[in-house]
Amino acid sequence: MRFLTEIVDALVGFVQRNPLTVLVILILALGAPALLKGIALFILYFFMGLILLALAAMLFFRWRIARMRREMEEQFGRGFDGASQDGFRGGFGSRQRDTARREGEVHVHRTSETPAKRVSEDVGDYVEFEETKD
Repeated sequence: MRFLTEIVDALVGFVQRNPLTVLVILILALGAPALLKGIALFILYFFMGLILLALAAMLFFRWRIARMRREMEEQFGRGFDGASQDGFRGGFGSRQRDTARREGEVHVHRTSETPAKRVSEDVGDYVEFEETKD
């Protein structure tokens, strides 16, 4: 019985907060019941479509994450369980190149030469100044 009184109280609260909406619904129900049925079906299909879209998106993302996990496990060796000693280096570089270098050895590679100056040396004046304490 308490459940029914809570439902009635909620309906009364809705009518008090939205009198114009309730009036439009009543006019549609009395004057054009087929139109009200069409609107109700549209709202029902719209929400069901949103729910199905959310489920499809959730399943797609779960599939995508599982696929990426499999690819990463294949890339890094036998997995992330620590059984593979060289798992993290296996996908990024060749082992021959890694063994040719000694531990702690640093190599610096210059990528490009410095660009040529765009402004000649003759442009501008040099101003000499001295800092003085007041």
